[in-house]
Amino acid sequence: MKRGFEFILYAVIIIFFLVRYINVDTGAPRRPIPGGVPAGPAVLLPDRARLPSDVSSTVIVEVERTDQNSVGTAFSVDDNGTYVSARHVVEGCSSVSLIRNQRRIPATLISKATNRDFAVLKVDNVTAEPFVLSLKVPHRGDDGFMMGYPQGVPADVRATVIGSTVMRSKGRYNTRERVVAWVERERRPKFGGSLGGISGGPVLDGQGRIVGTVVAGAPRRGRVYTTNPTVFSEAGLVTSATVQKRQNTRLTKENFDQEASRFRRQMRIAQVYCEVG
Repeated sequence: MKRGFEFILYAVIIIFFLVRYINVDTGAPRRPIPGGVPAGPAVLLPDRARLPSDVSSTVIVEVERTDQNSVGTAFSVDDNGTYVSARHVVEGCSSVSLIRNQRRIPATLISKATNRDFAVLKVDNVTAEPFVLSLKVPHRGDDGFMMGYPQGVPADVRATVIGSTVMRSKGRYNTRERVVAWVERERRPKFGGSLGGISGGPVLDGQGRIVGTVVAGAPRRGRVYTTNPTVFSEAGLVTSATVQKRQNTRLTKENFDQEASRFRRQMRIAQVYCEVG
């Protein structure tokens, strides 16, 4: 009897950890070869459905070794060619570029956070209107709009905050950071599989302010994880003067994909290309 109870207890513990950790995007899908499209349906939560309450206490992400060319997303944060992306998108590359009209614009890695999945790039001869960066952490129930190049092509995600958690990155580097957890509501245009390639892309609130950067996803659970926006002040990117002079674009579930397309045309949101070797 005692042995049977112990078996059930061990089984419950194993299932608990599998459910908590197994569905996080890891390896190449976070930075896919351009043109590679992972299969599988997207798990989306209908607007009428209640938000899930099971926010994992810790999300584990394996940071793969860089052994192939890959892509990600970046966005403009000033008038001088400064862009923000994710650390795992640009670290380990022999060269980094932004893509404009299918041509590469060389980029320089200015800084990367040692305690977060966050990096800052600089490009010359590119002028793009910067976004307003918010330091306000989004709360449960807040909607957001994630924009970039998932699977290497233009697409966008509407999502809702379900809470905050800790993300541990292991492998090529090791970090532990507080992140915001979101549940996917809608993808435009519709597509299935991983969000790999949108890493480093912005998540905007309804006022058009950036409230985080996409760093990981769990497609089989319909979850996305973004940086805590306090990283913007830690990187010295937010000042009251620059915020006051910028204009926001209101975003809604009706227009977010149209506005995202305009942002990409203007290079406010850009595709990042990592070349290895």
